[in-house]
Amino acid sequence: MFCSKCGKQLEDNDVFCSGCGNKVGADTPQPSEDREIVLKEGLCNRIKSKLFVENGHGLLTNKRFIYSKHSLAKMTVMGVLVNATKGDYDFEIPIKDISGIKEGRQGISKTIIICTRAGEEFNFYFNDKLKWEIEFNNLIRK
Repeated sequence: MFCSKCGKQLEDNDVFCSGCGNKVGADTPQPSEDREIVLKEGLCNRIKSKLFVENGHGLLTNKRFIYSKHSLAKMTVMGVLVNATKGDYDFEIPIKDISGIKEGRQGISKTIIICTRAGEEFNFYFNDKLKWEIEFNNLIRK
């Protein structure tokens, strides 16, 4: 597990983070097996190629990662404000199908590449990249 505040790796029996002193599990709801709980959401742009980036919104729950893209019409009308909206559902990846994440790049920006057990890779730019990495790693390592 990783600290939800600073990202430092935690030992299984840690009560407090040795990096920042944050109480382990204090700000993260503990999901039951049946309930789906939103862990993180926000701006999430999908990197489809070096020249094509799709603006969208990401939602990470204890059961799946959901990507919703913004339509060209909505971006034209709303401009920069489109990032405050959730977009239209495009696809989801069940957490059980994610084999890991790795760091990627798009120009000078660092991205997260989600790797699936089927061998697919999805490259995304996230606001608050470190917090997204922490949440993904905590879910994958369970």
